[in-house]
Amino acid sequence: MNAQKVVIDHFDEELVSFRALLDVYHRSVHAIPDMIYSPEQKSVWAPDCLEVSSWHERLQEHQVWVALGELNKECLGFIELDLKGDIECLYVCPQAQRQGIAKALLIKAREHVVHHYENKTEWRVQASDAAYELFLKFGFLPTQRNQIERLGVLLENTSMAKSLR
Repeated sequence: MNAQKVVIDHFDEELVSFRALLDVYHRSVHAIPDMIYSPEQKSVWAPDCLEVSSWHERLQEHQVWVALGELNKECLGFIELDLKGDIECLYVCPQAQRQGIAKALLIKAREHVVHHYENKTEWRVQASDAAYELFLKFGFLPTQRNQIERLGVLLENTSMAKSLR
């Protein structure tokens, strides 16, 4: 995919379908190289049959921004903040990765956190092994290694934090 101009906007189901976000999520996870997460790990992380209702409810409760192609309004990625203003997830579709979309989403979300969580001194994320380097480049530092079991399959990630001061 050639680099295209991208617009970052609040998630609005009038602009982007909920299914488009789930598609970005599913494709992003399954595009991770098998040497980072095995096919079995990716299948429990992003199963083919997603729990649509729980995702829909969660995204309605949280702050979500989407990256849209300026011309075709295709959803290229999204970032979700939890109720504390920490990063719940960040995904960019495989063909649009390494074009600055994740960085643009992080910048937009950080602006929101700084303005709406005035007493917050640290921004947190549980970064997948695939996203670890991205968060390091953005100034996050590792604080703890985590193991999560899903359906009997072990997944690992890293808790990371970045000073907001």
